[in-house]
Amino acid sequence: MGHECGCHSGGAPAVLDVREMAPRIRHPKIFETFDALAPGAAFILVNDHDPKPLLYQFKFERAEQFGWRYLEEGPQVWRVEIAKRLPAIRAEQTVGDVAHHYAGTLEVMKTMGINHCCGAQLTLSEAAASAGISLDSLLKALNESQQATA
Repeated sequence: MGHECGCHSGGAPAVLDVREMAPRIRHPKIFETFDALAPGAAFILVNDHDPKPLLYQFKFERAEQFGWRYLEEGPQVWRVEIAKRLPAIRAEQTVGDVAHHYAGTLEVMKTMGINHCCGAQLTLSEAAASAGISLDSLLKALNESQQATA
């Protein structure tokens, strides 16, 4: 596990191996594990077949809330990283909060002239005004950086 915020940074994701579980309890256990994740955290699902039906279930039941990345694709074992996405970045969040919790945003802030160190206590609205840039363009760039890393 990561530091006290629960974001799982720096630590390896937990592993959920469902190969020995009865098929009827696999999906409920997987969703229970996902629901218990902190935003931004992930776990590794280990399965004995391609969990594509599970992917479709996630798309239906948790649309826009998860990330899915195959790590190993058979023929004996499938490993999938399933992550809980962070919510969209909003204007009232502070620069420091965004820099700490959202991977990839530091580069965007540097490029756009946002000081994440001395300006960490500013809201994104205040930081955009201080840097002389559009709040909409800042939010768009920050949120796009999240979609690219999810």
